[in-house]
Amino acid sequence: MCGRYVSIRSDADLIAEFDAVVAGTEERYEPDFNVAPTKPVRVIVNRPLRDAGGAPEPAPTRQLRVVSWGLVPSWSKDRKGAARMINARVESVTEKPAFRTAYAKRRCLVPADGWYEWQALGGPVKQPMYMTAADGHGLAFAGLYEFWRGDGPTLTTCTIITTPSVGLLGAVHDRMPLVLARDSWTRWLDPAVADPADLLTPWDEAAGEGIEVRPVASTVNSVEHNGPALIERVEPNPTPETLF
Repeated sequence: MCGRYVSIRSDADLIAEFDAVVAGTEERYEPDFNVAPTKPVRVIVNRPLRDAGGAPEPAPTRQLRVVSWGLVPSWSKDRKGAARMINARVESVTEKPAFRTAYAKRRCLVPADGWYEWQALGGPVKQPMYMTAADGHGLAFAGLYEFWRGDGPTLTTCTIITTPSVGLLGAVHDRMPLVLARDSWTRWLDPAVADPADLLTPWDEAAGEGIEVRPVASTVNSVEHNGPALIERVEPNPTPETLF
C-alpha cells in the first residue's frame, strides 16, 4: 500500500513541472514530510476551467488543486469510509464500483518526493524506510479523483493506485504506488482516453538503480511529527511502535 508520503516542492515548482495553473479556492497547502490519509494533498487534474459565471471552457486545462486524500465515491451516503479508500489496487481499479468511473473519467497525478513503507523484521518490529528517486527528481503517482456532494460544499477527494512491488522494493513491502514517467502524463490525464491500460505497469526505475531505499527514524510513525529530519538516513534501529 501507500499510506504515507512526502510532498515538499513549492506550488511554483509544481506548476512549472506539470505545465499547470493554480485553480479553485481550496485551502493553502504547506510542504509536508508526513502526508497521511484524510490530509489535504495536491493533485494535477485536466479538466475545463470555469468562467466568472460558472460556465466551463471548451477545452480542458491542467490544474494544480488541493483535495482530501481518501476517495469518497459520488454515490456514497457519507464520507466515513474515506480513510479506507486511500489506495486503489491496479488489479481491480477498472472493475470495483468505487473506482471504475473515476478511472474512466477522472484520473489525476499526485506529485510526491518519495514515500514511506515499514519493513517487517520479524514479530511486531518494523523498520520505517523512505523510497525516493536516487537523483532527487520529483515523482508523479497515478491517482483518481471524485466529487462528493453532501449537505455542505462539494468535497473533492483522491486515491493513489498501487501495484505489486518490483526490484529492491519487494524486500520492503509487497505493494508500491504506481509511479508514472513524464512521457505518460499526457495520456494518463487525457479525459478522452477511457482506458489507458498500457500505463498500469510498475515504475521502471524501481527495478534498477533509479530508486533509493533509505532507513529513517521511527519518529515518522506518528502523524504528529513532521519536518526534514523524518527523511534523514539513520542506522536501522527498529522499534515496535504503533502507526498513526
